[in-house]
Amino acid sequence: MIQEQVVRDAAIRSDDPAYRNGWEDGRFGPTQLFLSNSNLAEWGGHRERLAYYRGHRDGRRVREMLADRDSA
Repeated sequence: MIQEQVVRDAAIRSDDPAYRNGWEDGRFGPTQLFLSNSNLAEWGGHRERLAYYRGHRDGRRVREMLADRDSA
């Protein structure tokens, strides 16, 4: 049963509003510690927070990849 829950939670879609908001914050927002990110508090449920976190992580990854490419 726990495994089913993990599989369902892992299926966060990139068209999810929380994911999109997190991606935009990670890609274009200020660089700060994630724990002090006040935008996370906008999302009430655990699924929305997880989607926001994953979007933020992916957006940050793009930011860093482009920064590395520009500095090379």
